[in-house]
Amino acid sequence: MEGVILGLLAAVLYGIGTFFAKVVSNEDPYLQWIIVNIVGIVLCVILFGGKCRNLLDYPNKVLIYGAIAAVLVILGTLALYYGLNKGKASVVVPLSSIGPAITTVLAIIFLKEQLTFTQIAGIAMILSGVIVLSINS
Repeated sequence: MEGVILGLLAAVLYGIGTFFAKVVSNEDPYLQWIIVNIVGIVLCVILFGGKCRNLLDYPNKVLIYGAIAAVLVILGTLALYYGLNKGKASVVVPLSSIGPAITTVLAIIFLKEQLTFTQIAGIAMILSGVIVLSINS
């Protein structure tokens, strides 16, 4: 249950943050990207500065996957802000929300996670909604 609550909190925070990002991205998507990364680094240092072990204590696989994830998230965020600059938030943001469906498919394939029928139906409805929202754009 805690994961569901945190997932909903993340969605709300991300949604409100993306609204403000649209306002800044209208002016300059690169500025928004820079601000997000600078603020992100500062927040990480403040919130988690002393909570991680020494980097050399982690397995190489964990560090490599962490670096790959960071690069992909950073590039995806840049693509989102550039998309917000070029298009309507009401189209760009729903299209960008396909990401969790991709994560789910990868988790099923590589992490052997199982989905219930309800979860599959929910994902299908979300994907259908994204398609409907973007059809006439």
